[in-house]
Parts: sequence; C-alpha cells; structure tokens
Amino acid sequence: MTRAGYEKILRELESLSRVERPLVVRELLEAAQEGRLEKNQDFQAALAQRLRLEKRIRQLQQILANAEVLVGSNLPPTKVRFNSRVRILNLNHGQEQEFILVSAVEADAGQGQLSITSPLGRALVGRSLGECFQVQTPGGLRSYRILDIRMEET
Repeated sequence: MTRAGYEKILRELESLSRVERPLVVRELLEAAQEGRLEKNQDFQAALAQRLRLEKRIRQLQQILANAEVLVGSNLPPTKVRFNSRVRILNLNHGQEQEFILVSAVEADAGQGQLSITSPLGRALVGRSLGECFQVQTPGGLRSYRILDIRMEET
C-alpha cells in the first residue's frame, strides 16, 4: 500500500471513530427515549446506521492491521512499478489514459488509481517507456504503448 493510501484510510478510521460514532450513538439514545423500540422507525434507522458504521470501522482496522507500506522497489525508476504514474496510449482507440499503480485496497479507476493486481496493472509492471504490450479484457484484446513513467512522491 502507498503511504498516501495508508494515511487516507487512517484519516477515515479516525473520522468514523471520533466524529461519526458519537453522533450515531447520540441519535440512537435520542430515538430510544421515544418509546417502543421495535416500532420506532427513528431508532431502527439509527441502529442500522450504527451497524454499518461499526462494520466499516472493523473493515478499516483489519486493512490497517494487515497493511504494509511499500516505499521502494527492486525495479529501476525507468520501469513501471508500484506507485508509478503511467501514461499509456490505447492503440485500438487512440485514447490516452493515466494511472497510478496502487494496491487493490486503494484502487479507484475514477480517480486514476489502478490496482497493481488488475489485468492492466499486471501487464504494465516491469515495462519501459515506449514499450508496446497487449492485455486480454472482457471486451477483447487491447494494445497499448507506454508514453510516460514517473514515480509518485511518497
């Protein structure tokens, strides 16, 4: 996992634990004062919210407990590796795309964060500037050329 990804998860966990959890508990207590709990929609909604919140907190704690922040690589900076920002050209469509290769936990294609374990991520690792390669996708075989490789600051 990148340092930025680790810190983002840590900030989310702190926010959920220190801000969201007390708010939900307060809502739960207020709704409980209104009477019969099984028919109290506000109480049931607050209880469901608390269960979702606790589940997410446990999930984040588990991710952090198993996380390993990677700061280096045995590949030279001229090759695509973890935490590289890579600009590629889709040779089938002529479309350029730019990604940062991150862990599966951090991956968010909408934010340009590509999992290093995805088919495209695996195909990119170890490749050099200007190199062409192909990836089998559900939509068929795609051809790409690497236009730029930069290391992200940690």
